[in-house]
Amino acid sequence: MIESSEIHNATILIVDDQEANVQMLDRTLRGAGYVSIASTRDPRAVCELHRKNHYDLILLDLVMPGMDGFQVMEGLKEIEKDGYLPVLVITAQPEHKLRALTAGAKDFVSKPLDLAEVLTRVYNMLEVRLLHLETKRLYEQVLAEQNLQKQLESALQEALVRVAHEADEPLGIVAKSASMRQILDLARRVAKVDSTVLITGESGSGKERIARLLHDESMRAKGPFIAVNCGAISETLLESELFGHLRGAFTGANHDRPGLFEAAHTGTLLLDEIGEVSPAMQVKLLRVLQEREIRRVGENKNRKVDVRLLAATNRDLTQCVADGTFRQDLYYRINVVALRVPPLRERKEDILPLARVLLAEAALRMKRKISGLAPDAADQLMRYEWPGNVRELENAMERAVALTLPRTNRVELEDLPEEVRQAFPKLQAIKGTVRSLEEVEKEYILTMLAVNEGNQTHTAKQLQISLTTLYRRLKSYGLIGGEPEGLSNAQSMG
Repeated sequence: MIESSEIHNATILIVDDQEANVQMLDRTLRGAGYVSIASTRDPRAVCELHRKNHYDLILLDLVMPGMDGFQVMEGLKEIEKDGYLPVLVITAQPEHKLRALTAGAKDFVSKPLDLAEVLTRVYNMLEVRLLHLETKRLYEQVLAEQNLQKQLESALQEALVRVAHEADEPLGIVAKSASMRQILDLARRVAKVDSTVLITGESGSGKERIARLLHDESMRAKGPFIAVNCGAISETLLESELFGHLRGAFTGANHDRPGLFEAAHTGTLLLDEIGEVSPAMQVKLLRVLQEREIRRVGENKNRKVDVRLLAATNRDLTQCVADGTFRQDLYYRINVVALRVPPLRERKEDILPLARVLLAEAALRMKRKISGLAPDAADQLMRYEWPGNVRELENAMERAVALTLPRTNRVELEDLPEEVRQAFPKLQAIKGTVRSLEEVEKEYILTMLAVNEGNQTHTAKQLQISLTTLYRRLKSYGLIGGEPEGLSNAQSMG
């Protein structure tokens, strides 16, 4: 809705070769509250004036010496590329009215002028004109946002493909570290068979992404993948959620409802946080795994299900078995193949590639264009221990995208959470002894190499050692082989 104040602040140009008409229209409009009014008695000046000022309305007399109003409108069409001419014509000739509208004018008033009619038509035209401009602005904004969305989607895809290409890994999982490479290799091998898999790891370490990989590379990939957090649902509701229920089985059960086992038929069901399941529910899960059938709550018959079951937990289930809180027979049923996802602090090589992917994903969601990480920000990401693992890193990247200034378009150190900014490398104990100098040196070199995205030349300069020395160190770590070639040029770890 256009406000009256906006209409009265609109810009108006009066074009008439008669000075008396110009003065009369000017007084009338100002008396009605219009404040931005210009005028000219020269029709040949109209196009140049409109090109400079883009008037919201032009009161245009049609019959003038030197250049008539129809010629003026032809010139205005070259300026108004969208075809909308904000022209209200003034004419004493009835035959000119239809011709003027055909030429592009939006309305007309007849001479002799009825000033009340003039004010009504001016107000109505300006309301339509301002609505047209607002619609045009919104349309251009939508187009700009769509273009930005496409750019962000392209940037995200490029980031994902680049990471996947560099590490030979599936999209959505970053695995440049040896430990994660081993997990992916084992996951790919076990994905092809229907064995139950137990995925363990700290909270936020990426267990569900591994489960998704197991599904995507299995024979069930075309079927559904469903994940349920067992620890977030009470025992009574969990039974109904997993197995379904009949109408009237309990208060609020107003209709028959299939459970997640049935919904995952021919696909994969992930029971996340299975260590939180009660002993009574463990018995029911064990029966499903043994019989491959479920029974809805309130039902007296069994239903066959064809589901591959995956389980995930951040608990030590062997300890839970020893404590008597988890059934040993169920543990053996779900632990056919075990995959332990290492915490982020144990796979430092994954931090920066993963941060860049998460940064691109957050930028896409927020429709922001982010060019990357500043060197000091990247260095600080490597220093932090990430107790919340991938989930914490994801939150940090989302926060950074929200705080990044448009003029820089890259994540600076001050955009990171305070706990990350204040982090310093910790001395870790290995088998009760302080880490050796060689181990600390290796970690520092690999950290700086990751900060520089594998560029050995830049890394050597920052470490203040020769490129040959750096090459020998990397070779001793088993990261590269052969003889150095072209050490005068920038090299990367490929």
